[in-house]
Formats: sequence, C-alpha cells, structure tokens
Amino acid sequence: MTETHWYTEETTWRKLHLRVGYTLLVFVVTAILLSFFGRYVWLTIPFVLIGMAMIGLDVKKYRMRRTYMKDRDAVRLLKWNLLYDLISSGVLVSLISTLLIFQYDSLTLAIGLLVWGAVSDQISRMLQKKLNERVPLLHQLDLERRNQ
Repeated sequence: MTETHWYTEETTWRKLHLRVGYTLLVFVVTAILLSFFGRYVWLTIPFVLIGMAMIGLDVKKYRMRRTYMKDRDAVRLLKWNLLYDLISSGVLVSLISTLLIFQYDSLTLAIGLLVWGAVSDQISRMLQKKLNERVPLLHQLDLERRNQ
C-alpha cells in the first residue's frame, strides 16, 4: 500500500512540476525577449512568484520522498538534490530579475542564463540518476516516463 501511495504522489508531483516548469520556461523566454526592448520591472513580481512556486515544489518533493526513503545514502543524496534545486532556482530567479530590472548588457545576461540552464540541467540529471540507482521505485517511474 505504501509503495502504491508513493507511486501516485510521485506521478502527481511530476505532472504539477512539469506544468509550473513549462510556465517558467515561457516566462524566461519572454523575459529575455522583452529585456532587449527596455526595463520591465513589473514582470519581476509574477516571475518571483513562479520561482517561489518552483522552490515550494522542490521542498514538497523532498518531504514526500523523505517520508518513504529509509536508506541512509539515499537520504543523503536526496538532501544534496534539495540543496542543489534550491540554489539553482535561486540563481535562476536572481538572473531573470536582474535581466528585467537593469537594462545594461542584456545579451550577456541572456547568454549567462542559457549557460546556467544547460549546466543546471546536466547536474540535475546526474543527481537524479544517482538517486534512481538507489531507489527502485524512482528507477521504475523513470523507465515508464521514457517509454511513453
């Protein structure tokens, strides 16, 4: 029963995370495009709210997984994953806010943002792969997601 409940929570969390993630991606691309035309300080408020939602989802994921994980090494990997997610989201929100508020050198900030996104994605995948190796249910969910 516990594993079934965890499976349901994981799939629900993933769908919600994808929706918020796609919203964030659209917002980031819009912010980059608008930053070349001037300062759009008013856009920082909804963006920070979306960033806070992403951080909230990362903490929710940590709490949910922590409830079901008993292996000490898996819990340690989970803590590192949470720390990395929090830092990554914080840097992303800071870069976009800087891009929207200040009008200097938007191209450099946009390139920096794209580089940060690429590096962040690779590190996140590496941490998730290590966690999948330790937790069979997460590995099973990952395989199902790839087969769809």
